[in-house]
Amino acid sequence: MGQLQRRIVISPGPVHVHTSRWQGVPNLHHRSDAFREIVLETELMIREWLNSDSPVYLVTSSGTGAMEAAVANVTRPDSHVCVVSGGKFGDRWAEIADRFGCSVDVLRFADGEAVDVDRVLDQIARLAPEFLAITHVESATGSLLPVGELVSALPEPRPVVILDAIASIGVEEIDMDDWEIDVVVGACQKAFAAPAGLSFISLGERARKLASSCRRELYYFSLKRFEEGRKSGDTPYTPAIHSILLLRDSLRRIQEIGLEDVMERHRESSGAFYKAAGHLGLDVFPARPSSAVQALILPDECQGEDFVEELAENKGVILAGGQGELEG
Repeated sequence: MGQLQRRIVISPGPVHVHTSRWQGVPNLHHRSDAFREIVLETELMIREWLNSDSPVYLVTSSGTGAMEAAVANVTRPDSHVCVVSGGKFGDRWAEIADRFGCSVDVLRFADGEAVDVDRVLDQIARLAPEFLAITHVESATGSLLPVGELVSALPEPRPVVILDAIASIGVEEIDMDDWEIDVVVGACQKAFAAPAGLSFISLGERARKLASSCRRELYYFSLKRFEEGRKSGDTPYTPAIHSILLLRDSLRRIQEIGLEDVMERHRESSGAFYKAAGHLGLDVFPARPSSAVQALILPDECQGEDFVEELAENKGVILAGGQGELEG
């Protein structure tokens, strides 16, 4: 990093958390009433972002851990899972489901291509899967999946819908109850601006029934264990205490501004970013861009790795290059 003292992280996540936010963060024991109240308050504020009364479980792991916990608890070996993917992180649903013995069909859209809702609905009608796993915002491409449009048109019998909202929560609209989404997984190191290593899972009624009858021999990621102490604010194991405290702080700040105003600010900021990029001759990569993650196409003569390194070393700006097939 050379002699640069000021650095700012503008990657899709973890995002920049200013060091001043650590000042005055109290040291609490996770089995204290004070911390239990913080857990309950934090979970309540996450439910407000989800527009849902469904329980929320705070999990000390990255978002991938929450994804694995969701699949492990609600599916069974040989469960039929349809995955809709438009990038590396959408593919992750298929990889996890396959690891747990599910029968997986993947409807793969090209990186950056807009998800065709009609194609998805045709696939669901043809295969009649038990589960549908989708990614709201694909971090690898910045693409937005129109979740509300898709799930409102699902045919009966309706599959159990599992949504990756890791990159979208706090930016894009999510209406878990009205859209009848059964499982939502999220993480806190993106729009919620908390340190990495903290994620969450929310289960609707159908998913709670599946999780309560789970026969897999799970331990750390057993949601039955999380449910046991949920109403009192107890976590089954030592959580990421300071990350939860900073998450609570972020969510309180968001509430002061107002959820709708925060989402509008994200829309304005992303629009301004893309407008500025256009003036520099840089094209938008995704066909349907999100307000959460911005992805640009560099000129042919510019190597992505060199560009990222140059900004980090000489400007103190940390961003992410392409991943998977988009590397470089």
